[in-house]
Amino acid sequence: MGASTIVIAREDLSIPGAADAGNGVAISAADLETRFFNVVRVHNPDVVVLDLTGPHGKGTATILKIRRRVGVPIVVVCAPDDQLMREYCLAGAAECMTAPVDIMHLNQTVQQIIQLSKNSRGSVAAEPAPTHTIFFSGLTFRPHENLLIGSDGVTIKLTTSENRVLVYFVSNPWTLCTREALAETLYGPHRPNSERAVDVIVTRLRKKMTSLGGPAAQHLIKTEFRRGYVFVAQVSVEAPLATPKADAPLHVRTA
Repeated sequence: MGASTIVIAREDLSIPGAADAGNGVAISAADLETRFFNVVRVHNPDVVVLDLTGPHGKGTATILKIRRRVGVPIVVVCAPDDQLMREYCLAGAAECMTAPVDIMHLNQTVQQIIQLSKNSRGSVAAEPAPTHTIFFSGLTFRPHENLLIGSDGVTIKLTTSENRVLVYFVSNPWTLCTREALAETLYGPHRPNSERAVDVIVTRLRKKMTSLGGPAAQHLIKTEFRRGYVFVAQVSVEAPLATPKADAPLHVRTA
C-alpha cells in the first residue's frame, strides 16, 4: 500500500509543528485559516485529521468551514465523552475517533477512507441498484421510492428530477459534477440550452436536504463557481431492507 499524505490540524486550524508554532507570536484566526488552506492546496492531502480534544466546542463550525472550501475527507479525534460526535458526522466528518488514538487503528481508518474515496472517484455515474438504500451524513436515501429520510424518521418526497440528481451525486462523491453532466443525466441529448434548469433543481434538492438534516446538510452540495457541484459526504450503500410493516407509519414532509 502506497504512502498517504495527512494534514493534522486543531480546532482553530493551527497545524502542530508548524515552523512558527513555538515562537510566541500570536497569529490571527484569519491567518491560521489562510495558512491551513494553503497547506491543503499545496500538499493535496488524502485526509485531514482534526484534533477536537480541546475545550473550545466549535468543532462543528470548523468542519463546515473545511467542507465549504475543500473535498478532503476529515477524521475527527475527540474526547471519549464528547457529546457532539453525531454533529461532527452530520457536518461532514468521515469518521470520529476518541483519544488517546491507537496509531494502528488510525492508519487503518485513513487507508479505508482513502480507498473509498479512490473507488468513488473512479466510478462514472455508476448508479446504485434501484432497490438499494443509501446513507450519507445522517440521512437515508431510497432512490427506488424517491424518498429522503432524516435521522428522526421524518421523510420528504423528491421529484423525479431531484431524485436523478441525488443519485448522480451519491454515485460520484468528492468529484466535480459538471452542469453538463447533470443536464445529460436529467435530459439526455435533448437538454435545454440554459444551465439554469440544473441550478434550480440542485437548489430545490439542497433545501429539502437542509429541511431534514439541519444547517450542516446545506453544505453537502458544494458549488464550484462556473464549473458545477461537488457532493462532499461519505456515502455507503446497503442492500434493500425488509419492507416496512403496514402498521409502521412514515412521517412524510411534502415541502
